[in-house]
Amino acid sequence: MAESRSARWAGVGELDVTEGEARPPGEGEVQIRVQSAGICGSDLHFYRGEFPAVMGLTPGHEFAGTVSGVGSGVSHVTEGDLVGVEPLLRCGVCAFCVTGDYQVCSDRQLVGEDADGGFADYATVPAHTVFAAPTGVDAESAALAEPLACSVHGFDKVRLRAKETVFIVGAGTIGLTSVVSAKAAGAQVIVLARHPHQQAAARALGADEVVDESDAGRDRMRELRRSNAIDVAVETVGGSADTLRQAQMMLRPKGRLLLLGVFSAPRTEIDALHFALREIELVGAMTYARNDGKADYGVALDIMSDRPDAVGQLVTHRFGLEEIGAAFATALDKSSRSIKVHVRP
Repeated sequence: MAESRSARWAGVGELDVTEGEARPPGEGEVQIRVQSAGICGSDLHFYRGEFPAVMGLTPGHEFAGTVSGVGSGVSHVTEGDLVGVEPLLRCGVCAFCVTGDYQVCSDRQLVGEDADGGFADYATVPAHTVFAAPTGVDAESAALAEPLACSVHGFDKVRLRAKETVFIVGAGTIGLTSVVSAKAAGAQVIVLARHPHQQAAARALGADEVVDESDAGRDRMRELRRSNAIDVAVETVGGSADTLRQAQMMLRPKGRLLLLGVFSAPRTEIDALHFALREIELVGAMTYARNDGKADYGVALDIMSDRPDAVGQLVTHRFGLEEIGAAFATALDKSSRSIKVHVRP
């Protein structure tokens, strides 16, 4: 069996790299030689102690690599294939799973949070989570398909139509992948971005307009509100910010508000009267699904195939597995100008 290094939770803000044997794939499983794994905002919540991490578990749910082994019963991928991982675990038999809404299965778990993930030389996962990468998609692009699939799923839920105008609050990874997804759907996209490097990335990814919170930016947002220009507003920041209400207030009457950010605070504010008077629709979206026979993750891989330039705008820092502590520190440090930090075992 192959030797495998793995980063494992050792405490709040502490990951140890240990060595051991890679777990071979069992029936219905695939072993992957990990080539690239991204640090997600939710990983940072665990790192800061805002969510309880499972001690000894290997995090990392945004990853891709080369198939190094397949268990019995697996036929859709073979050794040597480049694959990405849609990391949702589920029961597969409940009413939600059989209709493709496995993201709300009561037994839902996540590779990298409830089972060993991708910050390792090798990862062994259920075969149903593994997707062959389209031609032209490399490991970094396939790993980025995971956060992109979140916005693909969200825009499907709010029924985004071509030529509608989307206002995205936030320009971290989810905000920027929302730009890519909304443009792929044919929408006009306006982004509220705080930092200059995020503003530049939003423009490079195709945003039609980028505003900030300067006096000029606030004037422009007031103009957009007065003209009822915004059909869909997207909150992508989460945490403990007041960004859900900020996104809400941008909407035209009967507009749709999409919540993609992960909030660590137990409560956040909305303007309830504004919701009622304008008949705004609030839609929560969590991860991804497989509706109408097409997995959101598969759609995201196809979009990445059409947008090979996206990696250059999104992946700003790369570290080896032995540098996992520095990788997390960089992802946490706003002054690093990081957007997506990748670990390359």
